[in-house]
Parts: sequence; C-alpha cells; structure tokens
Amino acid sequence: MAEATIQEGFLCPICHKDLRSANNLITHFQDLHSEDKDLLTSIKEIYGKVKKKILTVDDQDIENFRKEISLQEKYYLEYSEPQDPGPTVSHTDYFKSIRRDRLDHKTAETNKLIIRLDRLLRVYAPDRKQHEQELVAWLDGSTVSRCPSCASSFNITRRQHHCRLCGSIMCNSCSYFLSYETAQTIITPLNSGGPKEPNPNKETDSLRICYHCLDMLDSRRRVQIDQVLQPIICQLYSHLQNMKSQVESSTDMYMKVYNSIISGETTYILQDLQSLRTTIADKAQMIDTISKKIASLSVDPSTPKAMLLQNNIRKATSMYIKDYLLTLPAPPTLQEIEKIRYERSSKAVEDDDIPVKNTNIKKVTVTTGWSPANVKNDVTVTEEEDPLLEQISIVTSYIKQARENQRFEEVASLQENLNMLKEMYRKQHYKNL
Repeated sequence: MAEATIQEGFLCPICHKDLRSANNLITHFQDLHSEDKDLLTSIKEIYGKVKKKILTVDDQDIENFRKEISLQEKYYLEYSEPQDPGPTVSHTDYFKSIRRDRLDHKTAETNKLIIRLDRLLRVYAPDRKQHEQELVAWLDGSTVSRCPSCASSFNITRRQHHCRLCGSIMCNSCSYFLSYETAQTIITPLNSGGPKEPNPNKETDSLRICYHCLDMLDSRRRVQIDQVLQPIICQLYSHLQNMKSQVESSTDMYMKVYNSIISGETTYILQDLQSLRTTIADKAQMIDTISKKIASLSVDPSTPKAMLLQNNIRKATSMYIKDYLLTLPAPPTLQEIEKIRYERSSKAVEDDDIPVKNTNIKKVTVTTGWSPANVKNDVTVTEEEDPLLEQISIVTSYIKQARENQRFEEVASLQENLNMLKEMYRKQHYKNL
C-alpha cells in the first residue's frame, strides 16, 4: 500500500485545495460550498483563535508604545547639542588602597613561605617528618573528610597528605613535589650570608606542597626573573637616564664655578672649570654612544613601532646634547680672569667699601676620610706653636683633595674657611709687630 501524500497549507476541508491564505479559503468556501454553513462558522472561529494567539499583545503595552511614538514625533530634533558631563566620582584612591592591602597581604604570605622553605631545607635528621611538623603546624585531619581542591572523599585508597609549607590537607592527586634543587634556587636571595652547608639528602628527595603555595612561589620567581632579564633596550635606556642625571648635576656645578670666576671671586680656580668641562664632555660622549646603540638594536618586523621608538630616543638624545651640553660657555682665559679681578679690586679701593669679614669659622663635615698627612701641604709651617698656621695647613690639604675628587661644594666651604683663617692670621701678625 502506497503511503498517502501529506498536504500542508490553507486547505479546503471538502475539496482539499490549497488556497494559500485564510481570506482565499473563506472566499472559496462561501462561493463553492455555501450550503455547509456550520463548517464555515467553525473555520472562522478556528482562524480567529489562531490569529489572536499569534498576535497576543497586551493592550497596555500597545498604549504605551503609541505614547512613545507620539512623543518622539513631537520632540524630535535633527541635531542636539552635547550635554555637559554631570558630577563624577573618582574611585582611584579606593582602588589603590584595596590593591595595596592585597599586595601587602600576598607579599607577607609569600615571605612566610620562603622562610619556612629555607628552614625545611636545613632539616637533615632521619626523622625528617617529625621535624617538619615542628616547623610548620599541620592541620588536624579528623575534621576533614574531603580534599579541599578536588572534593574527593578520603578513604583507604585516597589518603590524606599535608603541605609542608602551610600545613593544609590534600590528596595525592592535588599534591606537587618540589625538588630540593628547585627549592634551593627559590630561596637563593635569602642565603646571602655565605655558602650553605652541603645537603646530605638525596637528589631525588622532594617536599610535598599544595598548588596554592606553588602558585605563590612561582609568582615570586617570575617577578625575580623579569627584574633580572629585562629587555636590552630597557637596560640601555635606564643607563642613559642615569648618565643624564649625572651630567645635569655636573653642568649645574659648572655654571656655578663659571659665574664665580667671571664675577672675580677667588673661591674657585680655572683648573676647576676645565676639569668639570672635561668630565661633562666624557659623559656627553657616553650618552651619545648609548643612544646610537639603542637606535641600532635589531627589531622584530611584526613590531614596527619599536623602530620608531628607538629612532625617537636617538633624536631626543641628539637634541639634548646639542641644546643643553654644547651651549655651555667656554672657560675664560687667564688674561680675562686677571683683568676681571683687577677691575674688581680697583672698584673696591675707589668705593672704599670693603666689607669686614666675620671671623667665625664654619665647621665643615668631611665624609671622604681625608687627612692632612696624605697630601703635601702648600703652606709651610714656620712656627709650630701657632695653631692658626696648623689649621691653614690642614684646610689647604683638604681643598687639594676635594679638587682632585671634584667635590666643588666642599671646595667652596673649605676655601671660605681658609680665607677666614688667613685674615685672622694677618690681623694677629700685624698686631704683634
């Protein structure tokens, strides 16, 4: 028996013709089958129920939708000015405080693990398990029925184990065995007080720890590796910035010494200025060399911005040397210095306004371990019983050593003391005549 064909659509119940739509079906039934009024009524009822079920919409929703449409049509604007931003609240400080507390807590917990690990590695006794329990308190296993990590029940085949660092309980599957060699590399920064004693334990020995402790140790190790293994460009740039900081302090001192000499003061000498200029030139050459090395570093083709960064560092360094270091004034000649000092002394004599110097001697703290015995003094002591000459000799030796080490701030203070001592000695000498 052949299978009957299944028809779908708006079918006439009498002639089984597909009329494509409900309206066509009703019209067809009224024209051709009008004698069956009851069937027509039932078809209309079924169609009405289906239509109402398909298009079920709450009357209140329709009313709200109509109101929204009317409001949009009434107040619609093609262009509206952007509104001013309202009041804002910054949560940055709160976020930093929360993050700081969490980082401090994690750092403290990690340091505890490192200290415990260092102590555990020093346990060489045969009853090592007992000593490990003495160093780290183990959690009571009678209150734990499941593994906290995998939630598996403990039984005869799945035994309880303890983490040697935190004392928590876990199963064998959730344990990690940290080898002694790896543990030794983790605690290396703690063992800076000399070489450790050789470990008598076997190389295959290890410490059972949980994955939580392992994650904290790995995080600390990654931070240490990142600090040591910085990219070469970061290392060079850090060195470049350090050299810039040094040369800036030298240039500030250069201008101070230059202005002092140009104004006719005798605190500094021409050799001081020339020494500083030579130092600045050497540092400028080193800065230029570092910037060239940064620009010549190989770059991954997939990171084109790295090459742009390196070239910008090179350009910025060249402009820095050109605008900041090469514009320093040249040292004056000896003839110019003598002319300046002669004009200053002549003006002082004409004005008769030489200030009376204070005879109080300032104390200078010497931090370099200088002593007057290791440098030959330029001042000859003719009267050993005169303490002023002895002090002049000591201060003179200090000034010489300070100039050799380019400690020109101390040179200025020492020179001021030397001038006071000489003035006091001059007055005392003329008074005795």
